[in-house]
Amino acid sequence: MTGGRLGKALLASSFLFLIQVTESARAEDDTTPETYGVATLKLPAPPHRFITANGFGTSTFTVFDGDTGKMEGNISAGYVPNFGESPDGSHFYVSETYWVHGTRGARQDMVTVYDAKTLSAEKEIPIPSRALVNQLHNFGLSLSGHRGYVYAMQPASSVIWLDLKNQTAGGTIDLPGCSMIYPVGDEGFTSLCGDGSLATVLVSDQGKVTMTHSKPFFDANRDPIFDDSISDTASGKAFFVSFTGLVYETKLGATPVIEKPWSIQQAAGLPVAGTGVKELTWRPGGHQLVAYHKASGKLFVIMHMGNYWTQDAGGSEIWVLDTKKHSLVSRFPLWAVPTSGAIVKDKPVYYRNLQVSQDQHPVIFLLNTEGNDMVLDATTGKLLRKIEAASGGAAYVSGM
Repeated sequence: MTGGRLGKALLASSFLFLIQVTESARAEDDTTPETYGVATLKLPAPPHRFITANGFGTSTFTVFDGDTGKMEGNISAGYVPNFGESPDGSHFYVSETYWVHGTRGARQDMVTVYDAKTLSAEKEIPIPSRALVNQLHNFGLSLSGHRGYVYAMQPASSVIWLDLKNQTAGGTIDLPGCSMIYPVGDEGFTSLCGDGSLATVLVSDQGKVTMTHSKPFFDANRDPIFDDSISDTASGKAFFVSFTGLVYETKLGATPVIEKPWSIQQAAGLPVAGTGVKELTWRPGGHQLVAYHKASGKLFVIMHMGNYWTQDAGGSEIWVLDTKKHSLVSRFPLWAVPTSGAIVKDKPVYYRNLQVSQDQHPVIFLLNTEGNDMVLDATTGKLLRKIEAASGGAAYVSGM
């Protein structure tokens, strides 16, 4: 990339937003001198910091403080970008695409490395291609942060692996019939496949690639898996949720262990949901609809009342599930929250994205495209605060 391109990225993506500094000693006439400067983000990241993807097409990633609901910084990005954070929190990575004339001309695919304290662009790593889809699992990092993975679809399904220590692209791995990236430690990653199996790809330090497939465990035609199901890179624990509400607990690795599925509805004392298009029941749905709190073993799922094939619908409740006992812990109704902050309990609002912080006092970050974004107590479901100027995209937190 040219120096001008990187210079523009430094200028456009930096959070050199102006801040008003109030002096501690005010004059008797209560006049407050204004000065301007450059803010920096706190490191290590506070436990309730979260980052959202805003917009479709050319986008931004916005850093928020979940304890205040205020914006902390902003990263401008290219077309339908994807986001990652280094395990030590020192760097952000954005997988993005540009055309030299905006929407036409020569195409440039890259992963841009940002300093997580200043949000300054440090490096652009050219890559041969990438999938132009804003999905949670289209980009992933290894446990150590030394390797990155970019999902691509040109000319066919594949994954580009990156050497992030040397900040170079390592190679391309063909992934026929499979998609998504669920990193597994420093070994490699797992993908979901159209035949109902898992593909596990191991990448050695020397770049040698081996791929194995599990036996099919779900019917992709009858009851598919949500591609935004959740996994933990450190432990290899994953929860693959199906359209009907079956949960497949899985230990990812060279030889995945897939447990017998259990039903979200049955955990709540309801009949197991079926695939009948006229069968009205509670079902999972949304975009980023599943979150997992590792310390407590709780799974958070957005649920809605609907027929089969309504998996894209947002939900009017969050169900909290004990993954050890396969039981329902809580149900949190989701209500409209106007600017005044008062909850309107006769007006449910449907949400499609959620995330959960990983600290001892976790909170839920809940987003939709109508601007009713908010922070909830993950134990009680109580509304803690509204989120300023978020726009309902995917949410990212440290530790997941």
